[in-house]
Amino acid sequence: MAAESIKEMGSSVRSKYDDDDCPAAFTILIRTSSDSTPDGPSEKISILIRDDEGRATDKQALRYSHTHPTPFQRGHSDLFVMANQPSLGPLTCCEIHYDGAKEALGTPWKFHTINIFHHENRRVYNFQRDEQQSTETVSALVCKDDGAQVMPAALRDPFA
Repeated sequence: MAAESIKEMGSSVRSKYDDDDCPAAFTILIRTSSDSTPDGPSEKISILIRDDEGRATDKQALRYSHTHPTPFQRGHSDLFVMANQPSLGPLTCCEIHYDGAKEALGTPWKFHTINIFHHENRRVYNFQRDEQQSTETVSALVCKDDGAQVMPAALRDPFA
């Protein structure tokens, strides 16, 4: 298969995983609002991330926080890792799915901020809620900016 140019792909960042099919990873930091109920959500919370070309990760349940034994407690920040995901370009939006049958997304649980670290392009993206696209069971979020560069692409050899 011939490699397409970046311009033909419609993306400003070419994934380093395009040629060798290595999986991508994302780190998600969710801060729960202090306005939430103290018990956290009563049903499953899932996330799906999309890039500038409409490609998306798998919808993944956020069950195991790396920072707290019980995720989504009022005022806490929870860290989640999504591994073995499809490679994405620059992130543009994400969806938080509240898989509860009886209550709306914001009823028992409210998030304060959501930041996603894209391991491939070494950027952190900040997301804000899009009220027009959100529903009772899905909170649509859009990226506030192009992502902040948090790690240099390459460091020089400190022993040279």
